[in-house]
Amino acid sequence: MKSERKIWQEASAQPGSANKRPVGVERITELNPGEIFSQTFSCLMAGFARPRRKRRMSGMSTLLVMMALSSFLWAQENDLKFECFSIDDGLSHSKVNSIFQDNRGFLWLGTNDGLNKFDGYEFTAYRWKPNEAQGLSAQLVRVVMQDSKGNLWIGTEGGGVNLFDRDSNSFRHFTPDSSSEIKISSQDVNSIIEDRRGNLWLGTSNGLDLFDFAHKKATNYAPAHLAAAPARAKIVNVVYEDRQGNLWVGSQNHGLWLFDRDRRDFVCYEHDAQNPASLGDNDVRSIYEDVQGNLWIGTTFGGLNLFDRTKKTFRQFFPQRNHSESNTIRAILDAEDGHLWVGNRSGLYKFDLAAQRFRHYQHDPNNPYSLSHNSVQCLFKDAKGDYWVGTRDGLNFININIGSFVHYQAKAYDRRFLNNKVVYAILEDRAGDLWFGTEEGGLNHLDRETGLFTYYKHDSRDPHSLSVNNIKVMLEEQSGNLWIGTFQGGLNYFDRETKRFSHYQNRPDEPSSLAGNDVMALLLDDDGDLWVGTFESGLDILERKTGECRHFFSALDMPGYRMISALMQDRQGNIWIGSNRGRLGRWNKKTREFKHYQLPIKNIVTIEIRPIFEDEAGNFWIGTTGGGLYYFNRADETFKAFTMQDGLPSNVIYGILQDEQRHLWLSTTNGLVKFNPQTGAIKTYYQASGLQSDQFCYDAFMKTRDGEMFFGGINGVTAFYPENIRENAYVPPVVITRLNIFNRPVEIGGPDGILKKSLTETKALTLSHRYSVFSFEFAALNYAISAHNQYAYKMEGFDDDWNWVGNRRFATYTNLNPGKYTFRVKAANNDGVWNEQGAELQVTITPPFWQTWWFKLLGLAVLLLIIKHFYDYQMQKRNALHATALANLAQLKLLRYQMNPHFLFNAHNSIRSMILLDKDRAWQMITELSEFFRYTLLNFNKVTASLDEEIKAVNNYLHIERIRFGDSLEVSFAIEEAARKCLVPAFLFQPLVENAIKYGMQTSPLPLKVLVSIVLQEGTLSIDVSNTGALVKHVPEETGKEEVHGTSLENIKQRLEIMFGEQYAFQLYEENGWVHSKIRIQYEAAQNGQKATKRLTIKPASAAALTQESGSS
Repeated sequence: MKSERKIWQEASAQPGSANKRPVGVERITELNPGEIFSQTFSCLMAGFARPRRKRRMSGMSTLLVMMALSSFLWAQENDLKFECFSIDDGLSHSKVNSIFQDNRGFLWLGTNDGLNKFDGYEFTAYRWKPNEAQGLSAQLVRVVMQDSKGNLWIGTEGGGVNLFDRDSNSFRHFTPDSSSEIKISSQDVNSIIEDRRGNLWLGTSNGLDLFDFAHKKATNYAPAHLAAAPARAKIVNVVYEDRQGNLWVGSQNHGLWLFDRDRRDFVCYEHDAQNPASLGDNDVRSIYEDVQGNLWIGTTFGGLNLFDRTKKTFRQFFPQRNHSESNTIRAILDAEDGHLWVGNRSGLYKFDLAAQRFRHYQHDPNNPYSLSHNSVQCLFKDAKGDYWVGTRDGLNFININIGSFVHYQAKAYDRRFLNNKVVYAILEDRAGDLWFGTEEGGLNHLDRETGLFTYYKHDSRDPHSLSVNNIKVMLEEQSGNLWIGTFQGGLNYFDRETKRFSHYQNRPDEPSSLAGNDVMALLLDDDGDLWVGTFESGLDILERKTGECRHFFSALDMPGYRMISALMQDRQGNIWIGSNRGRLGRWNKKTREFKHYQLPIKNIVTIEIRPIFEDEAGNFWIGTTGGGLYYFNRADETFKAFTMQDGLPSNVIYGILQDEQRHLWLSTTNGLVKFNPQTGAIKTYYQASGLQSDQFCYDAFMKTRDGEMFFGGINGVTAFYPENIRENAYVPPVVITRLNIFNRPVEIGGPDGILKKSLTETKALTLSHRYSVFSFEFAALNYAISAHNQYAYKMEGFDDDWNWVGNRRFATYTNLNPGKYTFRVKAANNDGVWNEQGAELQVTITPPFWQTWWFKLLGLAVLLLIIKHFYDYQMQKRNALHATALANLAQLKLLRYQMNPHFLFNAHNSIRSMILLDKDRAWQMITELSEFFRYTLLNFNKVTASLDEEIKAVNNYLHIERIRFGDSLEVSFAIEEAARKCLVPAFLFQPLVENAIKYGMQTSPLPLKVLVSIVLQEGTLSIDVSNTGALVKHVPEETGKEEVHGTSLENIKQRLEIMFGEQYAFQLYEENGWVHSKIRIQYEAAQNGQKATKRLTIKPASAAALTQESGSS
């Protein structure tokens, strides 16, 4: 670690009374004349003791310098940055009395208006409310602590002690009241600790209480000599247990007590005005044992006391003797560097015991990063190692990782500061002093021995002053004098011996004068030539002896290089020139050759080359204003870009430096970048990290000879040693802090019943499907630059991968399907250290009732019942239809059987007669009859047959009849081809043809003509069997009524009626000497060339058992 640039005020610390010399303090205020004289005299004596310097000073000058030095030695240090939280940030009250971090990582604050929980982003306040039984019992919270069991205890003023219930966010109260569950000695509880035995001890306004929570009792203790004293005489301010197990008690009026827990008695240490080794004051406000085992006692008027355990004596240290506010020591804590933090009513001090020196930090109304108030109430060190300071006006946070960044600030009329906050140029001279070129404050010179600035500004009355106050670039020549480039003031030469400035400016009437007055870049090359780059006037080389300028690009005829934004000479002696529009030039001084390079950028209009940097390995790096960082490969003369897409926070690179680890440090318009060229890793630091601002200024960068880096910006200068920068290695706890439904937070125990207890204590959550929009909020409990904590989340069961959301702290889900999910969130601290385990919450989305298992089961049962009832009904109907069909089938078969005997009788008589007349014809008739019988047998059980089959059967029958009647019978067919594939009732045609022949032979002149006509048209099958002759009427004996048809036709009609119901028509009529038997059936045509399957249904029954299917090709 590099040595600190801090100036401590040395002083001695001795035991003794108030007339001893006080320990020194660095401060600005309240310097009395005696102190000034003493400091001045000491400095003068030290100055006379040193060897003479080259430059002589008059006595008065020396006195003035020494007085200024005295002022600086007492100056308030400003290197420490405090991040302040106030009531504007959500704190319930400005006065913070107690700070504690629980085992989950939350910060708890006791204030004058309740208890606060802080997650780094938001404060949650728990306030006292009248008549709220489970609320905080009092308004003023004195102390907060958590015991080893995780219980959070709150000590109040006027409300006893409270136990916080995390599940319900409620409080249990323990007071002196008889109704209290555990009766304590006082309503005022100022201190609470848990000893190594697990006992709770309360410091109250009535002595010391042993609070036995397990056995529900409290026992009060006080020194024997105070046993009869009133309660207010036994006020205990603080209770503390050291590492040896000793219990120390600080009282308000009776000094320090050591309590022997076994013997139940006290050893008391009180102030004795006659004994300088006694306790400094009887009002003890704080007790602390440091890492070295020293026991420190803070008092109200006796300063800081160190207790010698062996001698039983006290040694007193006073930040400021006779200054009551600085000597009221309220808080003591170990600092990270082995020193001691001390808080009192005049600010915060860091005490170095070995050197016996104090460093003072106070509130500065002009510094937003100073302590928020000088009255320090409490100190706390969190799990990461950062520090918290509770004051009368808010909470202060000290990030130990940003202490390595030093901020040089601007402050008017104070020589310890810059005189202007915008810095464009920085220089370290050969003596180690620093020079800063500012925008409006001219030239600032910092003497690093005294810590004081000297300002050089333009003075219109002095022709040898700086030409203008806006400085853009500086360099030092061998003599130690400075060249200074200004904006609109040309080039200045500063003679440090005479303190005079010489001016080189553009004069239109002098061609050899400076080309332009806006100087942007300077370079003093190895040959001593001074190169001057201007804003819009090109590049000049200044002849030192004559003061004349050679306009470089005029001779080369390169009009494109008018704006010169960067100059650099490499190790080979080449001059590199950066310009606008991405132009880069190289001038070889030896060969006098110029080569132009163009950066590979699409939009080059606004791209300027700013820094050109050659690293230790000879690599070239180029920063641009909008194109990012470029690596130039000198071997193949190619460029490689690094931009925001690669992780840079900005594409504007203003400065480039390299550290000992070969990392590049880049100043940008959005932070300071540490870049690893080997791996491409990028780490960005921001204003919150301790920088002067997120925005830096171009060309304002410099590395000192001992490795310290300086970067200037719009709010001063940031300086640091790269090796001293500490990364945050703390793995932050992750918590899910809030549930919102439809963008409204869900409260514990609300009417919706969603949260039974606090979300941080909830492991599983059940949400109704009605909550279609819900969100979770979460926090990483890393308080160091919490705005740069990073988050990722996913809902397992819905999200396939993590959602990487940067610093966004909420996740919203809409219309999740009912089911079980796991919400997980993980987080990283500001330096990218991830807590991979994170936090998780089981989430169940309940379905609507119609999607629940019981409803589905009930629905299934109902469906099964419906199916069963339908099945039973169908079976009953099927059985009934089957019974009807069987009856119909029996009737059909009976009707068909009634036809066959009539035909067989006629055929038998015909064959018998034919045998007597013509045996050959008789044999032919028998053969045809056999074919007819074969058809009959094959279709014995069929109800239907195709027309083709029926026509074949009719032809067999007609062969028999032609044998009988010979030429007396003529039969013809007119059948539409499409109708041949249709299904009809079996044995439909034969009775019709038989009936036509039978009655036609009786009435028709011979030969008898029979015509069978079948047509299929528009779904209707028409069958017409006609014969010549007349209708024959007869009167059946059964009915006695005259009928125009016989039994066979009646049989056919009944069969059609059974099969088709009302979907058929049968007519028997005589027309023009022809008798027609005509049947029409509603039918569908078979497609040509396709296998046809026709379904005929028996009417009125439609049982499947009677549905016949057949096909023909």
